[in-house]
Amino acid sequence: MSRQSDTSLKRMAAAERGEEIEEIDTPEPKKKHPTKKAKSLTIKLQEISAYEYNPSMRYLLMIIHLGTRREKDNYDNTWAPTGWTAEEMVGWCDFAQWKIAGRLGLTTDHTGRMLRQAEEDGWIEIEQWRDPDTGKWHARYRLIPEMVEANQRPEWSPKMKRGERYAEGSRKGKTNAGSFSKSNQPKISALQKAIREEDGE
Repeated sequence: MSRQSDTSLKRMAAAERGEEIEEIDTPEPKKKHPTKKAKSLTIKLQEISAYEYNPSMRYLLMIIHLGTRREKDNYDNTWAPTGWTAEEMVGWCDFAQWKIAGRLGLTTDHTGRMLRQAEEDGWIEIEQWRDPDTGKWHARYRLIPEMVEANQRPEWSPKMKRGERYAEGSRKGKTNAGSFSKSNQPKISALQKAIREEDGE
């Protein structure tokens, strides 16, 4: 019997005997667990619903995010590309494309296509600048936080809904009529085939 139940029985017995019952202080309600801290952009970026089964594109966004310049107290010795100040580069990633490709483990050309795709999809903003000394074009990239927020999964659990692995109408993941299977084995002998048919296989 719990301590609370035992106390209640004693109070009932005292009431039946006509004895005065002492008032018991009502315990304070249990405090709620403090609210969890808001998720950082780094965590939210890992929990987006976009680019399902496309880890390379997700990692590209993460590289740009982690390479984004942050605010600091002193910019005296901070390099900035021609046309912008160091303060104006805050919030932008100015990694060279070869560096992003190296971290992705992909070719520079393929990385360029991925960057353009991310821009078309609205995930990043790209601005270009030309080096006056070499004449080469360079770029800086900015992740769009609003896209990260808009693409958060409604649920984050083992039962959360996942996107389709293949695009609608794609033949990937589907079996063709002539595909090798248990019932379609070209080299199986006539005897083996007859036995399997008798066994209902």
